[in-house]
Amino acid sequence: MTRENEDHELDTHLDAPNEHEDHRDEPHPDDRGGRPQREPRERLDSFEKMKVWQESHQLVLRVFAVTPRLPESQQAGLALQMEQSAVNVPRSIAEGFKRRGPRNKAHFYNIAQSDLEGLRYYLILCRDLGFDIDFDDLACRAEQVSRMLDGLVRSMYR
Repeated sequence: MTRENEDHELDTHLDAPNEHEDHRDEPHPDDRGGRPQREPRERLDSFEKMKVWQESHQLVLRVFAVTPRLPESQQAGLALQMEQSAVNVPRSIAEGFKRRGPRNKAHFYNIAQSDLEGLRYYLILCRDLGFDIDFDDLACRAEQVSRMLDGLVRSMYR
């Protein structure tokens, strides 16, 4: 290859779009204005692949790990209510996953938000009663799930 051909090939390569570059914010040449086009997201075929479900499931496992440390007198009351509230979060996400239509899905994701808030109250109660739970860890996990659910519900209305 001559020096001139090498330079031309180098110039051509530098001008060509890199297939690994992210061009989602650039408008497509056929776009007539409006928002930049996004690449389609991979369609999930199971609620278990949803990050928000995975995080809420981990929260349930943590709640089930701490409730046996509550006083015996609270096992049939507070501990059971905490476990039920925790389980209802990923359960509602799973139910919403199979629903059709954004409003119907958002309804179940909103139910998950409500159950999560109930669980957050139980965590505060346990902390204030001086029960042996890792409040900071559980509250942080609950907050993360809450933010994820907020984003999910907002995305239903876009």
